[in-house]
Amino acid sequence: MMVIKNYILNKVIIIFIIILCVIFFAAKTFQNAFKEYEEVVVNSSSEITKVNNSDYNFKSLRSTKTNVRLGPSLEHSIIWTYNKRLIPIEILEDVSGWSKIRDFDANIGWVKNTLISSNRTGIIAPWEVNKEIEIYHDLYTAKDTQKVKTKLEPGVIVKIIQCDGIICNVSVGDRTGWISQDLIYGVYRNEEIYLTE
Repeated sequence: MMVIKNYILNKVIIIFIIILCVIFFAAKTFQNAFKEYEEVVVNSSSEITKVNNSDYNFKSLRSTKTNVRLGPSLEHSIIWTYNKRLIPIEILEDVSGWSKIRDFDANIGWVKNTLISSNRTGIIAPWEVNKEIEIYHDLYTAKDTQKVKTKLEPGVIVKIIQCDGIICNVSVGDRTGWISQDLIYGVYRNEEIYLTE
């Protein structure tokens, strides 16, 4: 009787180990099936909405690692990878969960929509990055003042709080201020953006 109980117990343990192995390998296979990198992003307390044109399509990258592909599927080749989140991108087309995007260098490719956030960001004067002279742009303390809060160098990523078509309220790190809308890639000329309550 004791031998039969040990035999059954050993079989149950072996079956349990096999089930655990199957679950482990199935999870690994499922994880590797998706080659895109995704992160959970905490929503900000306020959403930004577009006011004067429903065709505005700037968004930002959600993930710290985002593959850009030649076409709208995982079967298409990766043509480059962004290694930074919050980069502003322009959405050119949306097809079956994929967006055709254009970046500040006019590079075009396809990104999974799960890797894109509707939060608005901008890059300060990316066309001035790598110039031989040092250039800095004023971030003003208020919309209607010329009092400079700090200076931003080209290539700095900012979060867009609001824009009136001429000047934008942005934040970078713990600093918030106003900067000319013409200096920001990630906002259309004359676009108005207001913070929703």
